Amino acid sequence: MYGYANNPTMIDVRRGEMNELMPNLPTSEADWGNPPLDRASPLPLYAQIKQRLIGIILRWDREDRRFYSDEQLCALFNVSRDTVRQALSELVHEGLLTRSRGLGTFISAHKLEERFGPSMDFQGQWAAKGAPMQPTPLLFERRAADDHIAAALELAAGAPVLFIKRVRAAARVPVAIDYRYLPAELVSDWTEDSARGSPLHLLWQRLDIRSGDFAIEAGIAGPEEIEYLHLTAGAPVLIRTLRYRDDKGGLVMAGHTVHRGDLVRYSLNVPLSRDGVGPASEIDRNGVHDD
Repeated sequence: MYGYANNPTMIDVRRGEMNELMPNLPTSEADWGNPPLDRASPLPLYAQIKQRLIGIILRWDREDRRFYSDEQLCALFNVSRDTVRQALSELVHEGLLTRSRGLGTFISAHKLEERFGPSMDFQGQWAAKGAPMQPTPLLFERRAADDHIAAALELAAGAPVLFIKRVRAAARVPVAIDYRYLPAELVSDWTEDSARGSPLHLLWQRLDIRSGDFAIEAGIAGPEEIEYLHLTAGAPVLIRTLRYRDDKGGLVMAGHTVHRGDLVRYSLNVPLSRDGVGPASEIDRNGVHDD
């Protein structure tokens, strides 16, 4: 449609537009067009643009909430105004942007942060960011544990477990897929509605949970992330594995969560003490604490 690759004049015009816009863009956003949009992909151009803009929106850390103009985005992505407007329209509908006639487009969401601490209140953290968690159960199933799940829960192979699989969204944008396994005998009275809240909170109400073990690693999107998180193949994801134990040392829940790497970040809150035994009410300024 545009034929820029074979038209030296248009290449010069395009380069001039980009050079004019680059001073106004943060360094990390100056390469929006690199790699270029895949015009042979079955994923429409507007959807590819939308996915890139979601990451920019939730990483936005400037006081100025004004987003880029339609003209800037057309030049950056080398697409028509209609294509840009379709991408922006969906972002407005999903609550990530607002548009006002005569004023422009404005950011209305930040990147989500899950902060690890004694309370583990991820639901409250999402809500505090203006993006209440919206869980959608995909599977709620009692089954026999295979070897992998049995090992994760320290059970015998074939032991009955409850499997919960759900998608978490913010502003109607899918952000994470949760996979949770629990010994069936602990949650025999749970129904599918239990998966719409916090499984950890429900366990907390009936058990004395003492510890959580976590591991976080980078990964790339596979078939399930493509289907449920609307990612392209190979897009970055964060994978958090988890295991919770009660006061007797028994495992009460295991599993993992796959987050979109462009929308979520983790942070840690670590209680410190001089002897390393228990948390201190405040950090002793005379102590030595290695990071």
